[in-house]
Amino acid sequence: MLSDHALWRLYADAIANHAGVAAPDLFSPAAVTSFSGLGDAQPAVVNWSIFQLGNGIPASAGAYASRSGLFTAYWLCLSFLVEAAASMTRRGPLRPAALGDLLSTDLARYRRLLQARHLPLHGIAGRAVADAAPQDGQRAGLLGAHDALIATLDGRAPALSVAMNRCLIASLPEASELNMAASLYAGSTEFCCPRYSLGGWATGLGAWRSSPADLPPALSLTLPSPTTLASPRGLPATLGASAAPAAAPTPDPFVGAGWPAFLGLHMPNASAAVAERPALQRTAADGLLEGLTLTLAGFGVFPIQPGNWFDAELLEGGHATLPAGAPDFFGMDGALGLLPARAVIGFRPRLSLRAANSRLAQELAASVASIGPFSIRRAPAMAAALACSGCTGTEVRFDASDSNTPVLLGVISKPVRSVDGASAPPTHKPQ
Repeated sequence: MLSDHALWRLYADAIANHAGVAAPDLFSPAAVTSFSGLGDAQPAVVNWSIFQLGNGIPASAGAYASRSGLFTAYWLCLSFLVEAAASMTRRGPLRPAALGDLLSTDLARYRRLLQARHLPLHGIAGRAVADAAPQDGQRAGLLGAHDALIATLDGRAPALSVAMNRCLIASLPEASELNMAASLYAGSTEFCCPRYSLGGWATGLGAWRSSPADLPPALSLTLPSPTTLASPRGLPATLGASAAPAAAPTPDPFVGAGWPAFLGLHMPNASAAVAERPALQRTAADGLLEGLTLTLAGFGVFPIQPGNWFDAELLEGGHATLPAGAPDFFGMDGALGLLPARAVIGFRPRLSLRAANSRLAQELAASVASIGPFSIRRAPAMAAALACSGCTGTEVRFDASDSNTPVLLGVISKPVRSVDGASAPPTHKPQ
């Protein structure tokens, strides 16, 4: 039997291999039913999902969840870079020591207000629009602190000052080229959030939705694959003979707190055709499957880019000198250690689970609520009567090939700096 950890690892490695992930890039698999708003009919809802997708920085362990906000982390980093740059610029009537004292006071206030902002940075569920926009008083305070800081700089570090001003404009509720209209859900009030783009997404989704149903699948996986079974390691970083050279292994994020099981089980009241639910729950800890098959009618890799408020060149090694005592923004565990570069998205999945025996297959058919990032649609009242619907012997099939909802499979991120301290290629530079 395959444990949840083994299933996540096999699945993540296979998706990364099919997406062509190569070192030093990192593939971070997404959890269950993430970012379903990408398929919404309302553009503002799609924009909100794209914002969260681009703004979430994976932890170096690799699990994709919004660990910190790229927008705020970048803006904070600029405040430290400008501190270092200004201290090395000797101009104007202020002596270096006096400038340093005044600048330190201004920056301390600026960072405190910046970190207290209430721009929507995390999940949609349960958030009211009133909580998503900055409060007037906080916004006024940040505007005042920004003006005071720019006055103190008095022309020092001009490129960094311009970059900080762009971040400020992107954060405002007024529409500009640096932000975009967003909405938490269809029909809700729109607001502005910093601009991100998902290249080719509208065209790609439209092509998927209009494709004939009888086309060959864009992706077909069988896990464990023959390559896996033949490998001495058992859980290789890449699967299959078609792996690209120097493919980047996926890390092991799947044992961390809060990461969902690969098989999400829904346990109804024990009353129906399938008995001994607790036994199934106990078995789940050690593994329920001997293997699985996944096909996707659509599979695509779409570039993620922040808007013109972001300038990757300012983060490069030769330019990004942090002052003493600054946070480690650029380490692999730092707030800017990894930048999302591409989203891996699937469409219209079909899944088959292979159990050890027919009894376990029946229990799985009645109980599985999710498989990796895929939700299993089922009317709860019919679960018992259809306990083995789609079940043939030891195989259980789930078919969502009629779904128009795209599924985020994961995100490919680039390290801002390589291991030797050099800069990674920039994700985006303003024009």
